[in-house]
Amino acid sequence: MKLYPLASSVIAATLLMSPVTVLAEERTVQGERSVIPALNAQEAAKFLDEFLASAAVKKEASAISVSVVKDGTVLVEKGYGLADKASGKAIDPAQTTFRVGSVAKVFAVAALMQLVDQGKIAIDDNIEKYLGGYEVRNPFETPVTIEMLLTHSTGFEVRDPTDQNILFNPSQKPISLEESIFSIFPPVVREPGTSYMYDNFATQLVGYIVQEVSGEPFVDYVDKHIFKPLGMTSSSFDPSGKLAGRLPVTYGMDGNPLPDYRLSPDVLPEGSMLTTAADMSRFMNAFLNDGKGPDGKAILSASSLQAMSSFHLSIHPDVPDMAYGFEAPAPIAAANGKPVIAKGGSIPGFESYMFLLPEENAGVFLSAATESDMTLRFFEAFMDRFYPGDASFGNPDFPIQSQQQLERFEGIYRDLRISFMLTNIKASADGKLVAGDTAGEWKTLKQTGELLFVDEDGNPLAFVEDAEGRILYAKYTNPGSYASKLPEGAGFSDIPADHAYASYIHGLQSLGVLPDTPDQPFGAEEEVTRAEFVHSLIQQFRLPASPNEPAFKDIADSPYKAEIQAAVELQLIMGTGDGNFEPNRPITREEAAVVTLRILQLSGYQLQESRTELVPGTSSWAEQAVKTLIDLSLHGSEVTEEDGLYDYGSARELNRQELAAIQYLLMLPAKSFIS
Repeated sequence: MKLYPLASSVIAATLLMSPVTVLAEERTVQGERSVIPALNAQEAAKFLDEFLASAAVKKEASAISVSVVKDGTVLVEKGYGLADKASGKAIDPAQTTFRVGSVAKVFAVAALMQLVDQGKIAIDDNIEKYLGGYEVRNPFETPVTIEMLLTHSTGFEVRDPTDQNILFNPSQKPISLEESIFSIFPPVVREPGTSYMYDNFATQLVGYIVQEVSGEPFVDYVDKHIFKPLGMTSSSFDPSGKLAGRLPVTYGMDGNPLPDYRLSPDVLPEGSMLTTAADMSRFMNAFLNDGKGPDGKAILSASSLQAMSSFHLSIHPDVPDMAYGFEAPAPIAAANGKPVIAKGGSIPGFESYMFLLPEENAGVFLSAATESDMTLRFFEAFMDRFYPGDASFGNPDFPIQSQQQLERFEGIYRDLRISFMLTNIKASADGKLVAGDTAGEWKTLKQTGELLFVDEDGNPLAFVEDAEGRILYAKYTNPGSYASKLPEGAGFSDIPADHAYASYIHGLQSLGVLPDTPDQPFGAEEEVTRAEFVHSLIQQFRLPASPNEPAFKDIADSPYKAEIQAAVELQLIMGTGDGNFEPNRPITREEAAVVTLRILQLSGYQLQESRTELVPGTSSWAEQAVKTLIDLSLHGSEVTEEDGLYDYGSARELNRQELAAIQYLLMLPAKSFIS
């Protein structure tokens, strides 16, 4: 279950013109004057039809509901696709409900801000004030405050929804919100207020605090104090009520309907909301127009509306993180340099996106029965159509720094929320940084500020430093989280800094894959057994060991038998005949290549045609794997090339330094041109 931000944005324009009287306006874009259509009913409908009725979108989204508002009026509310392919029932933007995932967070925060308006909660309160005596596990002197919940800067350990939060069996009973909160309450692992990590638990706790302070169940509070005053009669945080019967059928890749499910807790402040496009029009218009409902009464004070429309946490002034309830764009460059607040949502079967342009008094909501990134592409296309421009970050004429000056940024950065998301950053001789991610993609970045860089695609990379100038965090590949700079590995007694495989071995230490034991030898040229190889990869990628009986008769006494069995069940390995695995035999390099390729395929890698030519000596069953690893540069300096032929040393036994190269490069790419 994913309840993460699909993206967000910060956007506003310079002219506020009535869509009734103005059909188009002339603006200067990228130095050229061009006619840009004004956002009105006619142009909005035209854009929606062009984008959402396209063959590509129809293929990836079976049902879509969308609304566009401006200046207090609804420009367009429209449905695309079918609520049910079997019946042919069309999408009705006023009646068809959608699961909106994390878009719900905006309403949870709005509920809390109402209590702030009433003086029942203070933004700077320690959250323990509302936890009934529960003491947060916090080793720091700084307490976690209400505001930190709103800006996702609590320092909490990750607590995201899991498979246990989705119930496919109707007989299963959901737990309560209170049970959920205190069964998974995370410890504080970073100093509160110093870092940003998109935090589902923080919003769940917001909902619990609303419930405790108001004395009303969260679902009832939002219904009574937000939905009803705004006329949102087709919205609820209870996904098991009557509104569930108005959801569209969702379909898998095979075209078959996906199974229905419930959530546990059934009311999740961070993501259980159901709503319609028409109801979201009511919310957006109210939010953009002094918070007023149909009766003219405001559901929020002017100060709370301003607080929800302003960014309170930013890694850099040009790179915002969080407003209260809303977040910054993903990628931020798609906002075209204009201010926007937005909220994305993802939950099985559905993707949603709401973005508001307060200075334009405009807003857009889109929800689709899809699990693609279509909603993000929609946002980018909308901005390019109606609010084009250039995104700029920092000063493009910032003085070029030397490679030595930039070396303080070098290192491996681990995403705070998604631990396997890693970024490798190095300084180059031409005064730039190069950054590589776990997908093996490298970008070159030009410095535009003391702690700010921009890559060739216009995306910013920003850093956080401590009082002594040491780099602590970066924000780049994941707009929903900072990444912490990992400490350098302490090394091994037999691996000096100039060792040919030092970068791989020390890198694995930084990543926690290998222990920091500088007083112990590594044994770089020791052979690796078949069992040790399987153990290393299973441990590295945190694949669960198998509780089942061993498939091979010769692994019963192996300390790695449960991991070997897991590898069998994942179809990573096969036996050597007669029901044996030969766990203690050294693994050959070509055998290791085959298992490594299967790991890649398990993670979604699609085989590509290879033009690599090998010297004789590789078994036919291993040729594809060996060529793939050479093509992907998943090897150390032991692989040589002469006259266009590669020598992988396929029949030779794998040693520990070569295994380290494979392990490291599976997580982070190398880059040979970096000087």
